Amino acid sequence: MRRGDLDRFIGDLAEPVDRFAREAGVRLVLLINESGQVLAQRGFARAVDVMGMAALGAGIHASSRALARLLAQDGFQHLHQGVGDGQVFIGPFSTPAEELILIAVFGEDSSIGLVRVFFEALVAEVARLPGWREERPTSDPAAFERDLEAGLDHFFGSP
Repeated sequence: MRRGDLDRFIGDLAEPVDRFAREAGVRLVLLINESGQVLAQRGFARAVDVMGMAALGAGIHASSRALARLLAQDGFQHLHQGVGDGQVFIGPFSTPAEELILIAVFGEDSSIGLVRVFFEALVAEVARLPGWREERPTSDPAAFERDLEAGLDHFFGSP
């Protein structure tokens, strides 16, 4: 997402992400685009943790999609790893504006079934948001890194 679009469209995601976190009972939530740009987050205290999770999540998504294509499939519906108190859910979904990826960390106070139910509710809610129903141009290569950092600056301020 271009730096200029952040303030206009990113705020619409705050309430759906908050609701998902509350209802699904997750500890950490990160909503990123395919490039790893942060669009929403809950539960993180440090920007370095968000940067690491965003980069790893985008990489995992890209790798799993490539693996699925080798198997003649479009991609994984979602990924889930762990048991007990250390579980992670990675759920990609498409909007006309761009591909989004939700990463949620949860423990024994929730379940993968509960996370999946509220993930589907989040996807439906984002699909109804005006700013996410229309195509928007993406960053050009020269502006890519600057736009990627703009997502973090939005949540944690400029260094």
